Amino acid sequence: MINLLKNAAESGSRPDDITVTVRDRGEDAVIEVADRGAGLAENVLRDALLPFYSTKATGTGLGLTLCREIVEAHGGRLSLANRPDGPTGAVVTLWIPSAAQKP
Repeated sequence: MINLLKNAAESGSRPDDITVTVRDRGEDAVIEVADRGAGLAENVLRDALLPFYSTKATGTGLGLTLCREIVEAHGGRLSLANRPDGPTGAVVTLWIPSAAQKP
């Protein structure tokens, strides 16, 4: 979560425009971190979860990759998208299985 919030803050979004939404969807908890930065280009959406891919001059390209791997290790998934509800911004969505769904 720290990495996702840090990325949102570095997007150029005003702090008041960064939101974290948590919803219980029965089988899953859904967490969304959204910003109102410039959004993500198609090539960034395609490659941002790959190891060592970064758009930052000093980035390692491991932050989102590690987030995805941690979520997947717990049976969840992570996705990146541009915000559908406005002209700018990105949203990272995590789906985490509820404790009742774990074996």
